[in-house]
Formats: sequence, structure tokens, C-alpha cells
Amino acid sequence: MLTNIADIYVRLSDEDRNKKYVTDESESIQNQKTMLINYCVEKGWQINGIYSDDDYSGADSSRPGWNRVLKDCEGGKCSIVVCKTQSRFSRDMEMIEKYIHGKFIEWGVRFIGVVDNVDTNIKGNKKARQINGLINEWYLDDLSDNVKATPSENRATLSARLLLTVIWLTQTIKTVL
Repeated sequence: MLTNIADIYVRLSDEDRNKKYVTDESESIQNQKTMLINYCVEKGWQINGIYSDDDYSGADSSRPGWNRVLKDCEGGKCSIVVCKTQSRFSRDMEMIEKYIHGKFIEWGVRFIGVVDNVDTNIKGNKKARQINGLINEWYLDDLSDNVKATPSENRATLSARLLLTVIWLTQTIKTVL
């Protein structure tokens, strides 16, 4: 059994709009990677792989990077999965239960969410992970409901207002400078 060999997984559901090229990694993905690499190095862990899914929902089970992590776990290539938060791994409570509280235990894999202090090696942490998972899933449901409830003409109006505000701010800043 491998010990202290980590897979790092990062995800962002909505790409940064200021990327120079579509193929570039978002700034958030880069920051997550840097934080998690530093975390693993501080712990003295070997990094097996770094996987990312840019512009994927946390409820999507067809994420390529996520599925590569699962394959590594099942194949015994890593003993730890490290994410920024549990919600980066998944926002779907069913997937949290299936993998973090099920398959990972079966495969001997520890899960860590650095920022939200999720660690499957900490006894008594399971209830907090489950509550966290529910909140993450509710957030996704609420977001979806809110988007659906906003008529497309209102979304267009909001987008136009935002654009006008950005233009006004840009002109104001140029005038001040």
C-alpha cells in the first residue's frame, strides 16, 4: 500500500473571462495548484499527479480530470486526494457519499479539503463533511433555480447595465489618471 502519495485535483466551474487564450488555465486554477503543491511539499508528500477541470460543474460526473483521479485511486497509484475545498471535488452529495465516504475508504485513500479542514483521517469529521456536502449541493440547486427564474430579457438588461457600468468606470479612471 502506498503512503503519502497525493493526487491534486483542482476545478473551477466558470472560467475566468480575462484569459488571454481559451486554452490558458484560469487564474483560479493556477492559484489552486500553487496552494496545493505547497501544502503537499510542506507535508513531505510525493505528488503522483495534478489534475484539473476548468469550466466544469461540481455536479458533473464526466469531468476528465476528476475521472483520472478516481482511476488513480482505484488503481492504487495514490493514497491521498488533496483539493482546495470539498466543493472542488464535488457539489453532489451522492458523489460525496459514494467516493469520500465509500470507495476511498475501500481503496485506502485519504481525502483532504485544505481550506475547509476536511480530512477523512480525523475521527468525528464525517458529520461536518456531510453537512458541508449538503450546503454545497443546496448552493448549486439555488443557483440553478435563480438562473431559471430570471427571464432572458432581464439577464440581457443586467448584462447591458453591467457593461455600461464597466465602460463608465473605465472612462472615469482614465479621466482621473
